[in-house]
Formats: sequence, structure tokens, C-alpha cells
Amino acid sequence: MKTRYTPSEYENLWRKDPERYGCVPLSYAVLTLGLDERALAPLVEKGVFELFEIGEDTHTSRMVSLKSLLIFKTARVARSEDRPGRILEILTDLARHRKTLAYGDAMQAVGLTYQNAIHRERFTADLKEATRRATAYEQGLLICVLLLFRIQHLPCDDFFAMAEEEGFFTPGKHSKKLLFKDHSERIFQHYEGK
Repeated sequence: MKTRYTPSEYENLWRKDPERYGCVPLSYAVLTLGLDERALAPLVEKGVFELFEIGEDTHTSRMVSLKSLLIFKTARVARSEDRPGRILEILTDLARHRKTLAYGDAMQAVGLTYQNAIHRERFTADLKEATRRATAYEQGLLICVLLLFRIQHLPCDDFFAMAEEEGFFTPGKHSKKLLFKDHSERIFQHYEGK
């Protein structure tokens, strides 16, 4: 699906819903998928990818929603493959682009649904494993900070539980919002240019 916005329209939409309107340049999508732009066009028409055209007629940036790109990339991976590895790939892509993603969307991207309690339990275990595999973990950083609950716009409970286990968060003593802001910025800096 393709949508055109002026820069100010897009910026307003992105500020209201960064998970929904977060995007990456089309050239990045083409590069990471190993496809050419012509091969992407039918996928955009079928609604597999959401394409944003941002700008005026003389200067338009073509961007792909990060959410649709991540869902497509993980769907291409066989179900039998390493789910924590796929989760880590999603989180690393988010970190490199200074983005966050809704927890349920990340679950959907690896073939699980938030409404299913067993799926949530599996995802929690896989997310912890993915976080421990991340290069950032060696520096005391928890990459799972990038998965947020839509309503609170705070990281998932798994992040705060792991932060408590690691000894840098005490419920009732530390602010969840401040920890999220500081920790996500440290994650973004860790993955900058990688």
C-alpha cells in the first residue's frame, strides 16, 4: 500500500504513533532484502509493504514502514529456525534505526499472537534469550527495552524484570520512564554505525 504525505503531515503522524509510522528508506529495504525496486513494486501493491512517499513533487523520499519490513523479513525465515535469533534480528534492526516496536507486533513478526497465553510465555523466554545473545548485553544493556506496550508507551515487563535481576532497577525506587529513556538512548548509541 502506498501513501503520500507532505513532510509536515508525516511528522505529525509519526509524533502521534511512532511505531505505526516509523520507516526506513526504500533503498535500505531493497538492500537488506536482496531484491531490486521492481521486485518490490508488486509486494507494495499487494499490501505486503507499506510505502510512504514523503515530500513535494520535485523532491520525494520513498520510505518503507519498518513494521512491514520486519514482518516480511521474519516471515521469510522458516518456522523451524531459531526464534530467539529472529527476535534479536528485529531488535538489532530497531536499534540501528533508533526505533521502537509494539510488543504484540514483534510477537506477530515471529508467528505468535499476544492474545494466546502460551505464545506470550514462549515469547518471554525467547526474548530473554535474544537479549542475552545481543552484543549490548556484554556492556550491561538490555536490547528488549525497544519493545513497548502501546498504551503505556513503556518497555515490556520482561525488560524491567531483567533490569531488576541485573541490579540496576528497583520497583518503587526507580522511575520506569527515566530508566526507559536512559537505557534506550544507550542502546541506540551502542548500535550506532553498526
